[in-house]
Amino acid sequence: MAMTLLLPMLIPLLGTALVLLCRPARLATQVAVAVGVGELLAIANLVRNLHRAASGVLTSPYFRADHLTAFFLVNIAIVFALVLIYSIGYLRHIPEGRFSSPRWFYALLFLSLFTMVAVYLAGNLGLMWIFVEATTLATALLVGFYNTKGAVEAGWKYLIVCTVGIAFALFGTIALYLAAVRSGVPQEAALDWTTLMAAAPRFGGSADLVKVAFVFVTVGYGTKIGFVPMHSWLPDAHAEAPSPISAMLSGVLLNCAFYALLRFESITTRAIGSGFPHMLLLIFGGLSVIVAALLMVVQRDLKRLLAYSSIEHMGLIAIGVGLGSVLGLYGALLHAFNHSIAKCLLFFTAGNVRENFATLRMDKIHGMARSLPWTSGALVLGSLAIVGMPPFGLFISEFMILMASFGAGRYEIAILVLVSLSVVFGALLYHFQAMLGGEETTRPAHSGLLGTEFAVISMCVVSLLLLGLRVPNALTNLLHLAMGVLQ
Repeated sequence: MAMTLLLPMLIPLLGTALVLLCRPARLATQVAVAVGVGELLAIANLVRNLHRAASGVLTSPYFRADHLTAFFLVNIAIVFALVLIYSIGYLRHIPEGRFSSPRWFYALLFLSLFTMVAVYLAGNLGLMWIFVEATTLATALLVGFYNTKGAVEAGWKYLIVCTVGIAFALFGTIALYLAAVRSGVPQEAALDWTTLMAAAPRFGGSADLVKVAFVFVTVGYGTKIGFVPMHSWLPDAHAEAPSPISAMLSGVLLNCAFYALLRFESITTRAIGSGFPHMLLLIFGGLSVIVAALLMVVQRDLKRLLAYSSIEHMGLIAIGVGLGSVLGLYGALLHAFNHSIAKCLLFFTAGNVRENFATLRMDKIHGMARSLPWTSGALVLGSLAIVGMPPFGLFISEFMILMASFGAGRYEIAILVLVSLSVVFGALLYHFQAMLGGEETTRPAHSGLLGTEFAVISMCVVSLLLLGLRVPNALTNLLHLAMGVLQ
């Protein structure tokens, strides 16, 4: 049982060490792929054993997994597999002998994967906080991977802002610990999530302390999620990081921080009711949705544009949870899953644009539809998916969140979401029609896609289409089981 939980963390650590020993780029890639396959098998084995467990929980002294863990582990496995395949072609232009070499890229990728998986498997809120902070330290090096002035500056900004934010989360964790101890929970178990969920109804005498804890945790983990106004690190980090790392940041790291917030939200709701925590989530979610949508209009860099889109979608997910209904929570979790795949598609496309034009400044790229037809087609499909157009998966999850808003009588939330989606659609149309149309100003380095690039982009498009036509029964069951953990 313990080894089932430990393997998904041990394999990435082993991969980090092995890849660093491989100086030739080809050998480093081959080892990375082999380790990646092992990691995917370890996660699949954990999810399978969890599904078979009668209690629906796997535990060890410091780690645990339930169906909410399984849902996010499936998400990270899919995104990581896509990123690993895409990176094979993406890294071919990086020369050997520099810090930003393929072996360092894969080593840091596995190190960051270890920290993210560990967040999901931590059974103790204090240990979870440690691993969330560790994700910052590991991914900061990937943000500054290219060693340019802009990349180093973005890496430091990410490190400082998120570390300050996570310090707020530490204060919130300590406040919840004090509330638990005052309510009679033994000190040695006062940060254990299972114990806190069982004891939360007795926290009524420390309601104010629980509220303070949730405010600090929301601001702290909300910084890592990208909630406005704590979002300032995110556009810079996405713009400077390698494109596959941008996909990991948007598709996994933001969900990782949101997972931590969900754990606290479920305890807080049991302790003091849903009114206060859900109001806070609606405030931050609504603010993130509308501000990010407006800022997308004035962006000039393609990846910064996609970064603000991530902020908007994390706001939508927060709104879905904040509505407090079964439909809203289902829509939020499904949206987190759909958004991860859509952002992989768009950031992979952005990587191909950068490789061919040596820039991501959208005002310097014209006539792309003729010079890069496959990349342009992927950009159009990704844009339609990310704004929630049918028949893509995000349409289903956004529609559920909207229906939950109407069902809860929160018409102002529904109007806010509709307006923001309209603004986002207009912003993408405005920016991309100029990129795709007009006369060519720069000839691309390559007119086609590599086999690995074509494969992952095709998988993303097909997945989003299938999720829009029908959510698979396996995913539906996993979503319901994950929701059951929080309720």
